[in-house]
Amino acid sequence: MDKKAIIGILVFTALIIVGAILFSNNSPSKTSLQKTTGASIQTFETSFDFKNVPYSGGNVEHPFKIKNFGTADLTIANMSTSCMCTQVFLQKGSVMSPRFGMTGHASEGAWKGVLKPGEEASIVAVFDPTAHGPSGVGPISRLVSFETNDPDHPYVEFSFSGVVVK
Repeated sequence: MDKKAIIGILVFTALIIVGAILFSNNSPSKTSLQKTTGASIQTFETSFDFKNVPYSGGNVEHPFKIKNFGTADLTIANMSTSCMCTQVFLQKGSVMSPRFGMTGHASEGAWKGVLKPGEEASIVAVFDPTAHGPSGVGPISRLVSFETNDPDHPYVEFSFSGVVVK
């Protein structure tokens, strides 16, 4: 091989590497939460059983109630699910956050939700029974999770189960 071909290959390789680095730096990343003394989350249940979920019955959802029973603002971020068939969002009164899905398969972004001391909200899990197609019937078990600035509960996970039936 002549010198020009080798230099061309090296330049091309360097451009690919630089492009990959720039692309990875522009992708959404997890939101960093600083632990805050006085922020304190209370959960009222950590699991729910839908029982039978009709395949053709549309999406089912369940609100997991949470409350900030601390003396400082409670911040919630990095919501995600364990499967692409599930979405999760925060609902505070009539206001809803964006919907989030499985990490790496959905927009993660830099969204943060805040509950003032004494405020309540719901972490709403939404399951699509048709997401796995007609052969996706039978038992299911999924997780929704998020991070908080509560030093005692920096990571919170809720689970739901059921049986998809035709």
